[in-house]
Amino acid sequence: MRHFADAAHIEEPDLQHLVFRNGTGTDILIETIHRWRPQLTEFRPAVLVKRNAYQNQRRALGDRRQGNASDEYGDEHFETFWVGSHTLFCIGGSGAQAELLGAEVQRELTQFGPAIAFSLDLLRLQVTQVGAVAVLEEAQENWVVPVTVGYGFSESWILRQRAPRLKQLSLSLLTEC
Repeated sequence: MRHFADAAHIEEPDLQHLVFRNGTGTDILIETIHRWRPQLTEFRPAVLVKRNAYQNQRRALGDRRQGNASDEYGDEHFETFWVGSHTLFCIGGSGAQAELLGAEVQRELTQFGPAIAFSLDLLRLQVTQVGAVAVLEEAQENWVVPVTVGYGFSESWILRQRAPRLKQLSLSLLTEC
């Protein structure tokens, strides 16, 4: 949204008239796929964002952190990795406009990927694929170029003991109760 909010940021001269503004009077629609209304893209170009599946990449057995798996209090430390992607559907009134919009989005994400990854505390963020131009079935006379961005992040947590650990269990004690 920031990229398209100022015509000076847009590298492609044929797209510099597509300035994003909040509200329905914007020249380019930038929205999540869940909030998209096809009738709005019949009149203007759009970039629609959709989260794809993400999957767990185990780091170690039981996700236990290697080295210092527990601290001085006996609390266990864990970490796992997640890998996923989002697809940005670049929609234009012609195949050429969709191609130019897809290239503009790809360049922005490729060039600023390291800064975005740092800002969001991601392990990586990169454009993994720019798909072929195709006719958009949901809206009349619109074309689409999908741009897929892959990313990875870690999730870590600590299991804190609320009571002393049970060192041993006496079966005779259980039978006496």
